[in-house]
Amino acid sequence: MDWVPVSREAFETILTQEIAALEPQTKRLYQQYAVRPFHQRCVRGKDYGTEHVYVVARNGNRLVYYDDVEEEFGVGIPDADGVLRNWGNYDGPLVRALLVLGEDSPAF
Repeated sequence: MDWVPVSREAFETILTQEIAALEPQTKRLYQQYAVRPFHQRCVRGKDYGTEHVYVVARNGNRLVYYDDVEEEFGVGIPDADGVLRNWGNYDGPLVRALLVLGEDSPAF
């Protein structure tokens, strides 16, 4: 079966479920850094073309994104040209990505 990008509707359902599962302290982090979800250009490697992930939060240059290939949230930093190549780590659920985003010094 070939991979198909997540639809906006399916993504919004995933995001809504993840937000609902947040504990109050982590929900405050989300509210502090949340952005209106948008597509971010990304490149997984030299053998892949430009793709897109959804960004849901930002702290400075660090972005929380949803990777619909891995079906996980992560934190990454786009390059100067605006393309996400520094993927950081795949963190899993939104809660983990938000905790990483809220740290003073990124671990990647």
